[in-house]
Amino acid sequence: MGALREAGFAGGSAVHAAFEQWIAETGGSSSRGSRADAGGLDLEEFGDLASRFFRDAGWGHVTFSPNETDGVAVVDIAECWEGGSDTGDGTAGCHVTTGMLASFFGQIAGYPVAVLETECCGGQESRCRFMMGNADVMNHKWEEMRA
Repeated sequence: MGALREAGFAGGSAVHAAFEQWIAETGGSSSRGSRADAGGLDLEEFGDLASRFFRDAGWGHVTFSPNETDGVAVVDIAECWEGGSDTGDGTAGCHVTTGMLASFFGQIAGYPVAVLETECCGGQESRCRFMMGNADVMNHKWEEMRA
């Protein structure tokens, strides 16, 4: 499980570079009308572009929902490519995706981002859901979920 997350994290920089290139090629623009890198986009436009990019890349139907009040963002992936993969030790989950999202969004944010998979379509769920934020916020969210 840890090795799969590390592999996903290692690939996150290549996914980020591909996203930046995709924005340039598809005409992604900032709210000011000029071309921008992903970090220069407003949250709504970033979410729309990221959703399209990941869907077009075959990751599934992706939605991005920031919650600035809680300091977290949620990524939902219906028809997740990895959905519920069994690692052989009985722990199904989207481990590669979790690591990749941490790296990808960390590069966008400019600081380390912690990612927690809270639902997996490998079980009874219709989608995989990932919450992300800084480590302190995500530790707090984890403790809330365990209570």
